[in-house]
Amino acid sequence: MTSSVTNLILTTAVFMFALSTILGVLILIFSKVFEVKVDPRIQEINTVLPAYNCGSCGYPGCIQYATAIVTENAPPTKCTPGGAEVSAKIRAILEKAESANS
Repeated sequence: MTSSVTNLILTTAVFMFALSTILGVLILIFSKVFEVKVDPRIQEINTVLPAYNCGSCGYPGCIQYATAIVTENAPPTKCTPGGAEVSAKIRAILEKAESANS
């Protein structure tokens, strides 16, 4: 009886290991196939913004404002808490990206 219980436990452990390995590989494949491409400028601009998420720019948060700057050409001067310093940094990021594309 002891060997059948041991055999059952060993079989179950091997099955669970194989199943978790297969599922892990599938997750890896799906994460690469369905990866969402994000413009790196959005994250770079978001790190420059003060992260108050105050909405004074007219967008619900800083990440939405950064996305609007890159995708909708929103003016970089709308962040009132950041002021001229943040505006200048955003312009520098955009100019750097434009010069790299040229």
